[in-house]
Amino acid sequence: MQSQNLFGINACLAKAGLTGLSGAATTFTTANALVYAIGGKAYAKAAVAGGASPVVDGVTGLPITLVANKGTVIVWALDAAGTVFAVQGSTEALLPSGNFMLAAPQFPSMPDTLTPFAYSITKAGATAVGTWTFGVSNWNATGMSHVAQDVIVLPVRPQTA
Repeated sequence: MQSQNLFGINACLAKAGLTGLSGAATTFTTANALVYAIGGKAYAKAAVAGGASPVVDGVTGLPITLVANKGTVIVWALDAAGTVFAVQGSTEALLPSGNFMLAAPQFPSMPDTLTPFAYSITKAGATAVGTWTFGVSNWNATGMSHVAQDVIVLPVRPQTA
């Protein structure tokens, strides 16, 4: 059997247990401490309880927003200092049922300075009012839904169900 070397990998080596994406709050929680790698170098991050969600996209620096009948994927990531970032993928149209119309959102291009530890699928359903803003608007705003998935590395595509 031939072995495969993984040089310079970015990976999260512990299950984050990302929760708290509900209720009248803008915070998040990771149930577990994280050991992760950036470019193969090891780092650690203590579990986060009620941490402030980022208020801008970690790559573009722009707010992450949604309006009714739209959905997106948001990658939760860490840098070498242990700072949590949110990076938005594509925004896609939703059917009245809340399912994605043509295609599920695609992951964003991630810089090699960030390691994903989870992603969340965020949907603004037909009953959403106005513009919902990540890290500013409450998770339980009318018409909003959020589903989190812990990762070691990003999969090929987000699972939306």
